[in-house]
Amino acid sequence: MKRFLLLTFVLLGLVLNGCGKKSSTILRVYVGYNGQPKMSAKVVIDGVTQNAPYTPFVMTEFTDVNGLAEFNLDEYIKAGSYGGSTVDCTVYLIKNAPQSDTVKTIFVEGFKSTKQEFLF
Repeated sequence: MKRFLLLTFVLLGLVLNGCGKKSSTILRVYVGYNGQPKMSAKVVIDGVTQNAPYTPFVMTEFTDVNGLAEFNLDEYIKAGSYGGSTVDCTVYLIKNAPQSDTVKTIFVEGFKSTKQEFLF
């Protein structure tokens, strides 16, 4: 009987521990041009980590065939923190262009997916 109770508590602890997983912090950027998804547009995000020491970060992605670029910000918005991070999002319609086509400031909420559209 003692073994049964011990095994039950161990299994219950494992199940409850698995339920506490936090969601990832994702920024999804959609780029469209003339009503169509823009493939291979360069998307650069520039921000600062939320907790001290405040460390700047820059990430670059290119849009896929659906016009989407996705950034996982789990490394920069740590578990246990709250709020989010403000990032500057720069879009270059041509990936090697010297000048950007637009810049927007976006607030990315921690542990949620944030979506932003750039339509040209």
